[in-house]
Amino acid sequence: MCVTATLLASPAGPRPAEPPPLAPTPVSGRDALLTLPAEPALVGCARHFAENVLIHWKVPSDACDSAVLVVGELAANAARHGRSRMTVRLTLTPDALRLVVSDHGLLPRPRRPHLVPASDPDEHGRGIALVETLASRVETRRHDNGHWVRATLPVTPARLMAA
Repeated sequence: MCVTATLLASPAGPRPAEPPPLAPTPVSGRDALLTLPAEPALVGCARHFAENVLIHWKVPSDACDSAVLVVGELAANAARHGRSRMTVRLTLTPDALRLVVSDHGLLPRPRRPHLVPASDPDEHGRGIALVETLASRVETRRHDNGHWVRATLPVTPARLMAA
């Protein structure tokens, strides 16, 4: 089951464990936030959230596909290695799409080694490289309550459909 998301008309209130903005306040109505438990089973919800928001914002399909892939990779990392909650924030400015995935909250209970399946090297370890290929900029920061990764994808006004 997916968790309800919020489309923010403008940034308001405290933001959980987020990086400082790289640019001026985003265009009104182009900021969206989703917070959900950091569980691998909910990564698909993060992808669907991103896709639905970007379609609503009329972002072209190629940029939308790249962004959904980036959100999926970052959310999978947050769910696998993160804390109790993860937050996905999408911000569309006239020249860029910023995707921030942060994990925050209490540390998860340690997993029992016999319950964790053996990792297949073909299935893991390539996500951040993929994100770095698709994004023009990737930043990672740790903080007292978790960490965040921000990926910036170029979106020029000519690539945005009329909203």
